[in-house]
Amino acid sequence: MFRPFRTRVILFVVIATICTSMVCAGTANFSNPTAVEKILSGSRETAKASWWGFDEEDSTEFLQAAINSGAHKVVIPNLSKPWIVRPIQLKGDQELVLEEGVVVEAKRGEFRERGDSLFTAKDIDNLTIRGYGATLKMQKEDYMVGDVLHRLGWNRWFGQYEKAEWRMALRIRGCKNVQVLGLTLSDSGGDGIYIADGKDGKISENIAIRDVVCDNNYRQGISIIGVKNLLVEDSVFKNTWGTPPSAGVDIEPDGEDDVVQGVVFRNCRFEDNYGDGIEVALRNLKGEVSI
Repeated sequence: MFRPFRTRVILFVVIATICTSMVCAGTANFSNPTAVEKILSGSRETAKASWWGFDEEDSTEFLQAAINSGAHKVVIPNLSKPWIVRPIQLKGDQELVLEEGVVVEAKRGEFRERGDSLFTAKDIDNLTIRGYGATLKMQKEDYMVGDVLHRLGWNRWFGQYEKAEWRMALRIRGCKNVQVLGLTLSDSGGDGIYIADGKDGKISENIAIRDVVCDNNYRQGISIIGVKNLLVEDSVFKNTWGTPPSAGVDIEPDGEDDVVQGVVFRNCRFEDNYGDGIEVALRNLKGEVSI
């Protein structure tokens, strides 16, 4: 008479074990320590970020470790779920490839510092970011609502945010020989792409941006503070709104020592931005300008 009950208990245990294994697989199933060791030893040049692991709640440590590994190419694979991360620091002499359909998404409740950006490239050379059909996405609405809550002294589960316009999707400072290809950059708390000098005034130089879409960013689609030899082509800058100037592109040096030379936009579109499609403000600049 107790057999049906026993059968149900056994079945429950089996199902629970399977479900537990599936949950664990969310963080460990993709890891490949043997391949990681080959990357670290220099015997292999191309790495998948998932070899270090994947956690659907926060994959920062895995993605950052892959980037820091010294691999010549790091692939962020499409695992059918977003790569949720805190701020990521990029490295030079590397190609970062986001597979089609990949979304690298800013973790909600993070990016508290006013200048926290999703991807930052600072004072490095020889970087390619290739992401046709892939997206860098932040949490613009959270930052805007969080600012209101901060000023009102209220709170919500994702918390308060101090007002800022510098949470960029991609920040490039003092870098040379950089390519950004095919990406969509959306919902930032600042600019889709920001380009400026780096440490000790190091000029950003030889930057190419092709086939990108900057959509629904807070301040600008792209801001150019200082650069020498910038080519932007076949790209779209649209739906910018949140804080002035809310332009598709804003070329606006901060100081008289900034450099704005060899800037070319070719076959680009500027659509439905709250401010200007193209804004140029050179009042702070004393040197030669070439746009």
